[in-house]
Amino acid sequence: MLFRRKKKEATGIFDDLPVFEGHPSTRRIEQKKRGRRAMHVPTVAANPDVRADQLFANTGKRREQWLELIFESTVREAKQREISLWLQQNYRVQKWWANSIALNYLQWREAPKTNSAQESVLRLALLIPTTPALSFNIFKSESLYGDGFKRFLKQVQSERLTIAFKDETRATLIFRSHDEGCEILIEHEFIENPVMLKARTKYWNELHAKVKVQVGR
Repeated sequence: MLFRRKKKEATGIFDDLPVFEGHPSTRRIEQKKRGRRAMHVPTVAANPDVRADQLFANTGKRREQWLELIFESTVREAKQREISLWLQQNYRVQKWWANSIALNYLQWREAPKTNSAQESVLRLALLIPTTPALSFNIFKSESLYGDGFKRFLKQVQSERLTIAFKDETRATLIFRSHDEGCEILIEHEFIENPVMLKARTKYWNELHAKVKVQVGR
C-alpha cells in the first residue's frame, strides 16, 4: 500500500531573523478621500490673515474672489460658522480654510469703509441728464469700460450693476431718479493704495464725461 507523503511547508533561511519596520520616510501614508480639494491643513487655529499665495494654492481662488462670492450669497450677513459651512458644502473647501476665509470676510465686512486714501473703497455720485432706465442701458454695455473690464457679476434692470475688473477690483453702480435726471452712486471696492484710488477716480470722471456727451447728442 502506498502512503502519501506530507508536503513540507516552505521555509526560508531568513525566517528566524527579527523583522523591523521601515523608516517612517519610506512608508506610504494612506490618505482618506473625502471629496475635498487637496489642501495643506495647518495645525494652528484658523487664520484670517493667511498669505495670499497660500490661499490661492490651497483653495483655487484669491481673497477678492472669495469675498465677492460670499458677499453675493445668502450668507453675506451670517456668522462665521454658517459662512464656513456654506463654503464647505457649496465649494468643497476644507474646514480649516473655510474658517479662515470666513474670518477674513468678517474682518472685511466689519471694517469701516470711507472715501479716504487709506481705505479700500471709492465712493462717487454722478449725475446723468436722462432717465435711470436709459442710464442703465448705457452702463450695461461692456465696451464702455475698456480693456480693464472683466465681466458683469449682477444686473438688476434700471436699478443696479455690479462689475468685476481685471485688476481684481469690483464696482457697484446704483441708479436713482433725480431732479436733473439720473443719479448714479458708484462704490468701487478692493482698491489697494492711493495711486490706484487716484487712477480709479479719474477713470470714473472720464467715463462720466463720455456718457454725458453721448446723452447730449
